[in-house]
Amino acid sequence: MYRKEFESAVDRTKGFGLNCSTVTYQEGRLLTPELMSGFAQAFQEHIGEPDVEDVVAQCLSFHFRLLEPMSKIVGMPCQFTIGYVETNERLMFHQTEESLLNILNNGIDGSTLNIHAWLTLPTMEIIDLSLPTSYAVINNHKEGIGGVIAQHPDELTGGMKYHPMLIGEDFLIKSGAMTGFRI
Repeated sequence: MYRKEFESAVDRTKGFGLNCSTVTYQEGRLLTPELMSGFAQAFQEHIGEPDVEDVVAQCLSFHFRLLEPMSKIVGMPCQFTIGYVETNERLMFHQTEESLLNILNNGIDGSTLNIHAWLTLPTMEIIDLSLPTSYAVINNHKEGIGGVIAQHPDELTGGMKYHPMLIGEDFLIKSGAMTGFRI
């Protein structure tokens, strides 16, 4: 299911006239405990030790800055993925094709952007370093702060679903969303 939506996101990205690198799909799983043990060091080197509020407000910046280091850890290119997340309770960071095109054509309206990003591996596994913290803050729960989602999205439980909408960082550049990034 995720791969089909991801392929549609690749087509949508190209249809928007945005650059999208060639995606090579791979079967199997790359995210092992041994591989994921390197995440903390990459996070520390490229992000530092952000406050909880920084994690909630900086998912685009975090995943953009971690794209190259995570690709090195995995040994294959990861894809910067923009989209939204569905839970049993709500749609989080929901954007439609029309709203994304509006942002691309007209820029960001206001100081915040209700959009989410994560990294997708060639196996369609995902790495999301900010959603557990964002979800915990939004729902006023201490559980989940500092957590990471690193698995295949088709294997998520509890009704959580990831919906990729655009692939690559060209949307960030052309929409002005990179303005204010801490790189």
